[in-house]
Amino acid sequence: MTNDQSQMTIRFGSSILRFDSVSSTNDVARELAVSGASEGLCVIAREQTAGRGRQGRSWSSPPGEGLYLSLILRPPVNASDAAMITLAAAVAVAETLRLDFQAAADIKWPNDILVRGRKICGILVEAAIEDDQLQYAVMGIGVNIAQCSFPDQIGDGATSLLLETGRVILPEDFVEAMLPRIEDWYATAISQPDHVIARWEEISASAHDCLVRVESPDGSVEGVTRGLTATGALIVELATGERREIVSGEVKVRAVSA
Repeated sequence: MTNDQSQMTIRFGSSILRFDSVSSTNDVARELAVSGASEGLCVIAREQTAGRGRQGRSWSSPPGEGLYLSLILRPPVNASDAAMITLAAAVAVAETLRLDFQAAADIKWPNDILVRGRKICGILVEAAIEDDQLQYAVMGIGVNIAQCSFPDQIGDGATSLLLETGRVILPEDFVEAMLPRIEDWYATAISQPDHVIARWEEISASAHDCLVRVESPDGSVEGVTRGLTATGALIVELATGERREIVSGEVKVRAVSA
């Protein structure tokens, strides 16, 4: 482990702990948060042996081929507002891919980052809540950087910056471009959440007028997307005209028959 006291941004990344291999950067960051580590502390590993994504899925984290990063956050918001932080992270990563690396990034609700329909980045925000107040949150970000291929169980569902751009990009170059955007959009999520919603909808090709199926423990619904609510829930209009506000679940974009 090394401690890099860089000045990459005002707070985020001003202190970075680097590991060769960890089970999960989110696990390391959570332990540090419980011990009182300050907001903006960043944990980066070359490899994760038990990386995970949303809904308990594993995240393939081979050594040196991806960016595996977690940030400690201490947002002054209620637990009900935590979803906005997740959306802000998705906007920041998508902008980094688009503007700094010329990859045509898209967002699938709430925070899957896709390029040409294939997943290039996953985001997992885990929070500690007490009396409806966030004590801290850990924002985990995994970006596929240099993979040429993926495990069979992932198949054609994933891609990497190398596959999309043909360029060899170092994870550190991505960190340097991404962290200032994360910090800016995080601040916006706290002070002007409506701006986050607007930008998320602008980037996401499936935010409006897209036929989707949403699967959750409570069942599944199918309908057409009608944007996000003020708190970040996905609005889906059913065939009956009823509108549902989706707060959790897996969204699958449906092909429209000719």
